[in-house]
Amino acid sequence: MKIETIRHSLAHIMALAVQELYPGVKFGIGPAIENGFYYDFDLPGSLAPEDLPKIEKKMKELIKQDIKFEKKITSKAEAKKSFKQQPYKSELIEDLPNKTVSLYQSGKFTDLCKGSHVKTTKELPLDSFKLTKIAGAYWRGSEKNPMLTRIYGVAFKSKKELDNYFKMMKEAEERDHRKLGKKLELFFFHQTAQS
Repeated sequence: MKIETIRHSLAHIMALAVQELYPGVKFGIGPAIENGFYYDFDLPGSLAPEDLPKIEKKMKELIKQDIKFEKKITSKAEAKKSFKQQPYKSELIEDLPNKTVSLYQSGKFTDLCKGSHVKTTKELPLDSFKLTKIAGAYWRGSEKNPMLTRIYGVAFKSKKELDNYFKMMKEAEERDHRKLGKKLELFFFHQTAQS
């Protein structure tokens, strides 16, 4: 199985977890990316990094439930009806050139999506993904649009790969020239000098 398929499926499961934990959420997009995945949310409240373990825990509970990823092809008109409470998805549907739309349903979460996904959450690893950070992202990358909350996660095929990734990230942080320069006293910051 391709790692991109795992990552994309985890993005959907994260969206399902957020939907269950934060009723009223509006969904943006959630692709697989290098080393992981993300999903953009318009939440009724705000999220903090301290909320990530709760979302991750919910994801693991959902994965254990053996939820199926079911593909459905429907008309644009039907898709618009299905997503009438989801303004960002409605906008995406409106912009699609085709008359039919591909949807994937996982439990109570349905997404506008081409795929591909695992057949069931039992194919997803429980111990080789981690939610890593929260950031702001303008809808469709334009500052004229609403700011959404983006949750990032990393995912690999095994726990060993995940552990190696975090080990590499820690080593890279230790080699950061700003950190090393200060530690080795190669440069200093004068209290009264202007920058």
